[in-house]
Amino acid sequence: MEINEIIKSRYSCRTFIQTSLKPADKKNLDSFIIENSKGLGDEAINFRIIEKDVSDKQMKLNYGMIQGHNTYVLGTSKSSADSRVNYGYLLEKVVLKATEMGLVTCWIGYFDKSFFNEISIEDGFEIPGIIIAGYSEEKQPYLDKFVRFAINASKRTRWDKLFFDYKSKTPLNPTQTGKYSESLEMVRLAPSSGNTQPWRVFFDETENEFHFFKKPISKRYESRGLHDIDMGIALSHFELMSLQNDLSGKWLKHANGIVRTMDDLQYIRTWKCG
Repeated sequence: MEINEIIKSRYSCRTFIQTSLKPADKKNLDSFIIENSKGLGDEAINFRIIEKDVSDKQMKLNYGMIQGHNTYVLGTSKSSADSRVNYGYLLEKVVLKATEMGLVTCWIGYFDKSFFNEISIEDGFEIPGIIIAGYSEEKQPYLDKFVRFAINASKRTRWDKLFFDYKSKTPLNPTQTGKYSESLEMVRLAPSSGNTQPWRVFFDETENEFHFFKKPISKRYESRGLHDIDMGIALSHFELMSLQNDLSGKWLKHANGIVRTMDDLQYIRTWKCG
């Protein structure tokens, strides 16, 4: 299954079957997590699969309506924007691997951290977010359909509101970016907190670089660092689609002043083509 198909088939499940992961699925997912723990700037983030017995008091979620959850993937990051971006970048790869395996998932940004006493949180670190993983009924339950409708989960912002030419600041269209148009489309389809899509991408044709900026949409999400996670998810989608299309490149974090500021946008990362 190709990455664009995986991204398009992924959805946020809110009604899970109350059961643990099959041993083979847990082993495969855990192996993937271990092999993919190093992220941007070589920062390592160690994620764990945590399963709770149905007899345990079920975690209270402050976001959405989730039923039947008992398997979670989470870790800790530094309490900084860059580290939270990395957290989202790495954990979204786990989400897509789980999707490829036939599991369903849901990103959660509001949760009871005390529920995860297995995780030791050092000073200066945090659990930015978690994913729930598991199985669902073949037919999408009414609750899932209702919540997706309520938050407009399937709606995505148009190209001309997300992607721009770096010099002119005018909107890009897919014909201007060649094969990278697919990479940008996978960014457009990425999940985000409340479906706010806080990413804005500028293509510098002269330097052959894509500059990723964050546009804080929700004060509530921004204050909790959720927009940083959103940005990491977007970077992950862009990279995976680019690599599938044999488009080599690498992530850079330019020093202050190299990438010019853009109004109310915050510079995050740059993809250097080739």
